[in-house]
Amino acid sequence: MDRWRSLRESIPALQDQIYLNTGVSGPPPAAVLDEERRWAERLGRLGPGRPDVLAEADAELERVRQAIAGLLGAGPDEVALTRSCSEGLAIVAAGLPWQPGDEVIVSDLEHISGLLPWYQLARERGVIVRRLSRTRGMITADEVAGAVSPRTRLICMSHVAYNTGAVLPVADVAEIARKRKIWLLVDGAQGPGQMPVNVRELGCHFYACAGQKWLLGPDGTGALFVDREVLENVAVTRISWAAVARESEPAERFRLHETARRFEVAGYHVPSLAALGRAVTLWHELGPDRAQDRIRELVGRLREGLARIPGVEIIGPDDETRRSGLVVFRLPGVDAERAVRLLWERHRIVCRWLPDPKAVRASVHAFTDEADVDRLALAAAELVHEEH
Repeated sequence: MDRWRSLRESIPALQDQIYLNTGVSGPPPAAVLDEERRWAERLGRLGPGRPDVLAEADAELERVRQAIAGLLGAGPDEVALTRSCSEGLAIVAAGLPWQPGDEVIVSDLEHISGLLPWYQLARERGVIVRRLSRTRGMITADEVAGAVSPRTRLICMSHVAYNTGAVLPVADVAEIARKRKIWLLVDGAQGPGQMPVNVRELGCHFYACAGQKWLLGPDGTGALFVDREVLENVAVTRISWAAVARESEPAERFRLHETARRFEVAGYHVPSLAALGRAVTLWHELGPDRAQDRIRELVGRLREGLARIPGVEIIGPDDETRRSGLVVFRLPGVDAERAVRLLWERHRIVCRWLPDPKAVRASVHAFTDEADVDRLALAAAELVHEEH
């Protein structure tokens, strides 16, 4: 059986709807749900505090770190388990040594979680936020380079822009950042799970990612990559037993983990993290390159279908190599919020609307099929026809 059809048939949420909202949260496959259920039942049956169960849980968490490290092309010592991509961004922002007048470069392509930490630092520490405006849904490396000044300390940029679907030039910006001795933090919420990600090839210092989106893992999971070369530059701002090398040592003599585990906070939900590990393993088995090719093929088909609607505006790059599974579009005469509501009520199509730009966003994953994208294009055409 075709691998994508097999994946599709393993996802319960796809049985009675067209799910095109993975950019918010992806529908988990049965194997991921089963892993979470298995751990929850085991902890409930045996007791989570039993010595052998504690040891098994600790070993499971290390397997998850290793799986994520493999996913990102990193070392297990460079991976911290988090509860979200947003948490990873916040850990880095809070931990770096800021001085009044230090500058951070961002753009209007960033999710609010990639903006709020810097504006908080602006209020509390006198950090200056330099915000670039997108051009045709993109930010170029040259535009970033032009904004760099002697006071620039960090660049924060998305791997994939959540509001245009553009794959941004992270590697080119990383080259600029490393030459200028500037930190580069990447918001990878929309990256892993729809494309290959190798942090060494990208050249970033930090990469935060989400478990519940394109990886099809559970909500409340994520990970943060911290390049071991800059580990000591990031202070631990939320400390608990999970951050220290030996919990049994007296508190006054605490030693942080020598790895990115120092950024983890106590209170692991082992069932969810184990399920994330299963999702990552599934992703490796399916093949990141093959998934990206499949997504691009389906996105091209959807764009062609939408382009046949008179007056439609497709937002995002025309260059196929800069496209992701996020397809953002405006329908002439149809408010985006209303369009999303009607697509669900009439056609059971799940997608979302964006506030800026005010547009509809469909998330096309490898489990999506041709009938799904054709149905969306046809339903969108019907909405436009009603208004004219």
